[in-house]
Amino acid sequence: MSDARGRQLLPGQTSRVHVYDVETRTSRLVFESSTVLVEAPNVLADGTLVLNGNGDLWLLRLPGDGDGDTVLDESALVRVPMPGVPEINNDHVIDPSGNSVVVSGRDGDLYRVPLPAGGAAATLTDVTTALPVVRKFYLHGIAPDGETLAAIVGERTEAGVWTTDVALVDLATGDPTFLTRDEHADDGVSFAGEVLVWNSERFTPGTAQLVSLWPGATDPVRITNDDRVNWFPHVSPDGSHLLYLSYEPGVQGHPADHRVELRLLPGVLVRGARIAAVPETLVTLDGGQGTVNVPPWSPDSRWFAYCDYPVA
Repeated sequence: MSDARGRQLLPGQTSRVHVYDVETRTSRLVFESSTVLVEAPNVLADGTLVLNGNGDLWLLRLPGDGDGDTVLDESALVRVPMPGVPEINNDHVIDPSGNSVVVSGRDGDLYRVPLPAGGAAATLTDVTTALPVVRKFYLHGIAPDGETLAAIVGERTEAGVWTTDVALVDLATGDPTFLTRDEHADDGVSFAGEVLVWNSERFTPGTAQLVSLWPGATDPVRITNDDRVNWFPHVSPDGSHLLYLSYEPGVQGHPADHRVELRLLPGVLVRGARIAAVPETLVTLDGGQGTVNVPPWSPDSRWFAYCDYPVA
């Protein structure tokens, strides 16, 4: 774990993982390291976390309920072998079957890797790396039937214009079907049942807000409407809760090492409910990039995992 791949910790910084109990509104520290920066937790059916770190994928089996205040360190991380897969970023989603994970390579391609043992990966996409178009895939969600990925497709034309659009990627062919194709910045797309939810700047240029799109619809519907910069919406498996990351006004993109909030809204907003709902701030932390880039919910919707990165 000494290779300088992926994001690295700053001097005096630690990388931590917490689990948050939605019913009791309490958070518990379960992992801390001053040597490896872990990011973007997913949750397997047995509660094991899947994390990104040092450009690789890792498993972290959480302490049991009887282990009290046990806090794990980097020695508890188990690397997932992915022969043939390049350095990955922190976009990865677990197949609903739990038997595989799809990861985003730094080369822009998507790869499917067996879980939990790892092994030879299947390349799902074929990126365009030659002008006039450079194309890369950024992964955030997978459909409940496990046959379609929700991805952001980044493209740069020969004129140097970079766009990010929402697309559905067929797992069998790797072909993208674009749902947006415009100048508005989109990111963080995920599934809430059959509904898609993501953050977009189409309503407020320069300020990301949450939107949703029903199957068959063409126009996204706005969910959040405030002056904060809202990213990475994740609806709990039971549809009850909408968790997202919220930056202070004026922040561009989703940078690391900011004072951010994890906020909660009713999940029915994604499905078109017209109710007045004030976001609830669950946690204020030092993080941003890496905190909840991918779906962090437990399968039973009772808790979620998140990362923070305090500096001493």
